[in-house]
Amino acid sequence: MKINVILEGTDGVGKTTTINELKKENIICQDRSKDIISKYMMFDVDMKFRAKKYHEFLKNNNCIVIFLINNDKKELMRRIHSRSKISEFDLQAYEYNILYRDTYLYMEQNNMLENKLYMVDCTKLLLNDQIEKVKKIIINKLK
Repeated sequence: MKINVILEGTDGVGKTTTINELKKENIICQDRSKDIISKYMMFDVDMKFRAKKYHEFLKNNNCIVIFLINNDKKELMRRIHSRSKISEFDLQAYEYNILYRDTYLYMEQNNMLENKLYMVDCTKLLLNDQIEKVKKIIINKLK
């Protein structure tokens, strides 16, 4: 069974590193869904509207979406500041992280996950542990 796996989360959370490591095991993941998930993960988008859009997307697509979050603000900012280029968007990484978390929790409370939206809390995890948690979700979904 083929399924599209999308990793979402704020800058600095480890999406690209996780994707690159999973690729070594022939597990292919998409880095963000810019036309749906990232498009509506903005502060000026109402939570109910965002959740409705995501719920429709989950119901109508053969995919799983995994939100990676890291609630360690210092660690997120350390990762952001290690980059050669930093944007205003990057500087709001922690606030976007909270938006991802709160959106997931809202959708969970309102039974909108469709068994296709997952969240991995990467706070204080070693990279290998983060990768294993993501891999476990993907493998379990493919069973």
